[in-house]
Amino acid sequence: MIDEEQKAEQLTQLSNEIEKLIDRVADDVREQRGAEEERRASGFVIYLLRNTENAPFQTLLLKKVGIATNDIAQTPGFTALKDYCERLSLQARVEDAIRPSREFINPCLGIIVDGWP
Repeated sequence: MIDEEQKAEQLTQLSNEIEKLIDRVADDVREQRGAEEERRASGFVIYLLRNTENAPFQTLLLKKVGIATNDIAQTPGFTALKDYCERLSLQARVEDAIRPSREFINPCLGIIVDGWP
């Protein structure tokens, strides 16, 4: 049985973590983009969402408490990030299939910001 209170707490924590990204996006995109003469191949930035122990949120653990990517995309924090990115002509999306390293067997949850050439 899904504990609605636990689900709500997790969504609030995720929303708060996502909202904190707003302060970093413009600088991170500028850095990733590079100078005009040295355009980098990747046109995106990935932010792994982390729990209180600073470990990446594993998608399977979130699914156990009934949280799907659509739930995260509807949080106030993600809405604020998405609106901010749109003002910069960027896009933000929730991705639940990120493997940050070989030590993580299960996919982790992240936010991808992209939309530049």
